[in-house]
Amino acid sequence: MEQERHYFSVGDGVEIGVIEGVSSMPFPYAEIHLHTYLPKSDSGHSRTKAALLVHLTKDEWRSLLQNVPIENGILTGKMTKFHINNPVLVRRVALEILKSGYNDAGRSMFLRAKVVELFVELLARPHAQGRFTAAFAARRILARDPLHMPTMAALSRMVGVTQRKLGAEFRQAFGLSVSAWLADWRLGRGLELVTADDLSMADIATALGYAHLSAFTAAFTKKFGISPTKARSYRVLEVQP
Repeated sequence: MEQERHYFSVGDGVEIGVIEGVSSMPFPYAEIHLHTYLPKSDSGHSRTKAALLVHLTKDEWRSLLQNVPIENGILTGKMTKFHINNPVLVRRVALEILKSGYNDAGRSMFLRAKVVELFVELLARPHAQGRFTAAFAARRILARDPLHMPTMAALSRMVGVTQRKLGAEFRQAFGLSVSAWLADWRLGRGLELVTADDLSMADIATALGYAHLSAFTAAFTKKFGISPTKARSYRVLEVQP
């Protein structure tokens, strides 16, 4: 079921779309689209699954970044769409926009500030995967086999760095510790499986590496504010952040 997206505009140069259920999305990401002129909200771009969708004109891009050298390179290139895959940042910015109580000029300044915050993340991480090779390798290992999770010591050896370096690099890359990311990933995947209505709750708990169904149920309920059984019956979670 497609979730409702709320739109916020700043003049004729910026439009921001935020999915209402962003707080319950396991790994929300953002998209930034550059245009000569802004498209309509119901254009094809609005059908993206991005939790946070930003449309802006190239003139607005120049204005917000104040003609810093890196933006000239982006504007003269062929790319007009950019992804931001930092779930912690994207979720926080999206919720702040949804809950903003600013009006008029204050609202415009606030929304522009949120867009600039996304720009900072985008421009600061042009080669994130290259800079955080060990962190990305560790994440692939963790997501590959939830039933046989390595210890931190073993994971560090597998990616060829010390535990301390892996912990610091992982937090820089994903905004969470390894254990926190793993817990979030398990529950996000659990939400997908619960609402898919294909597996029993016990099978889901086992597939995600939980020793007991009760442990999965408790963690799921704490994360989403609703039990897995009720989530399956409702299908759509309306979670309070």
